[in-house]
Amino acid sequence: MPPLPESLPSGHAGPGLLSPPTAGCPRPSSPRRDPGMLLEIVDVTGRSLAASGFAGRTGTRPPAMADLTVCSFLTKVLCANGGRMFLQDLRGHVELSEAKLRDVLQRAGPERFLLQEVEMKEGLWDAEAEAAAGAGGAGGGGGGGGAWAWRVVAVSSARLCARYQRGECQACDQLHFCRRHMLGKCPHRDCWSTCTLSHDIHTPVNIQVLKNHGIFGLNEAQLRILLLQNDPCLLPEVCLLYNKGGDPFYGYCNLKDKCTKFHVCKAFVRGECKLQTCKRSHQLIHATTLKLLQEQGLSIPSVVNFQIIAAYKHMKLHKMLENKDNSATSPEGSRGLEKQGTQEARAAENRPLVPVPAQSARKPCPDICV
Repeated sequence: MPPLPESLPSGHAGPGLLSPPTAGCPRPSSPRRDPGMLLEIVDVTGRSLAASGFAGRTGTRPPAMADLTVCSFLTKVLCANGGRMFLQDLRGHVELSEAKLRDVLQRAGPERFLLQEVEMKEGLWDAEAEAAAGAGGAGGGGGGGGAWAWRVVAVSSARLCARYQRGECQACDQLHFCRRHMLGKCPHRDCWSTCTLSHDIHTPVNIQVLKNHGIFGLNEAQLRILLLQNDPCLLPEVCLLYNKGGDPFYGYCNLKDKCTKFHVCKAFVRGECKLQTCKRSHQLIHATTLKLLQEQGLSIPSVVNFQIIAAYKHMKLHKMLENKDNSATSPEGSRGLEKQGTQEARAAENRPLVPVPAQSARKPCPDICV
C-alpha cells in the first residue's frame, strides 16, 4: 500500500487530511458541525484521521482503505453508544446517505456489523423480550403492527487470550489483557502494576491485534463494550453438569437454581451448536440467569447484544448445514451424480483396448507347442 502524502495540492482536500495553512493563504472555512458528532478515528495502520469531512471524499485513498477507515469509525460510534444503534441514529454521526451507509455495512458483512430489520416497540421493553425479538432477525419482531427499522450491532472476532490468563502465552493473535480488569473486578485495579497480567490495551502485542481487527481507534471503555457482546469468555462460567444431559431443566446439576454457573448451551455460546431444537437453553436472558448476571456486574444490554449475535450465528450455521444436506440428497444432485457415472461408463467403453503387458500375461506350458 503506497504511503499517504504528508500534504495535498492546493485546492484539494483529502479524506480527513488537512494541509497546514501557508502564509497569505488562509485555510478555507468548513461547514459547522455538532461538536458531539466529532470523534477521533484511527485507521488500521494507526494513523489518526479527523472524523469530520472524511465521508464521501475518498478519491485519493484506495476504496479498501476508505472502507476500513469508515468501518473503524462506525465501530467506535456503536461502542460509544452501547454497541447497538438504529441505522437512522448511526447516520447522524456520518456524512453518508442511508443507502450509502447501508451499503458500507452490508459490504463489511455480519463479521463486522449485524444489520437486521426489526419492529420498533413503544414504551418499556424488558431485556428478555428484546433478546427474544432479536433472535428472530428480520421479520422476527412478531406482528405487533409497529414501525420497522434497521438495527446495527457491532461484531468482532477479537478475543481475550485464555492461555495468557493462566500465564502460558507470551504472544499470539489474541488480546493479552487482564480478564478481571476488563470486567472491573480485578483486585489490583487501583494499583495495576502489582497485577501479573496487563491492564494496558496499548502494549505492542495488543496494538498489533487491534490493528489486525480494524479496531485500533477504540479506547478501553469502548473495547470493553465490544468484547462483552462478542467474547464468550467474559460471560459467567457455563455449568458443564447442566450440559451433560439428564433433566431437561437442570441436566446433571444437583444445585439447580442455586448454581452459580450459567445454565445455557455451551455450544450455543461458542457459536457451534448444530441442533435446531436443542434440549439446552439458548436464552441468556431469563429470570434465573438475569440474577446471576447482575450479581457478577455484567451489563445487561451487552448480554442482550451477545444473545442477538449468538442467535444469528446459530441460525446461519443451521441454514448452512441444511443447505449442505439438501444439495447432497436433492434430485438434481442425484441426477448429477448419475449423469457423471454414465459419462464415466461411456468413456470407459469408448476407451481403446490396451494390450496386457507380457510380464503379466500367463506363460504357456512348455510341453505344449505354441
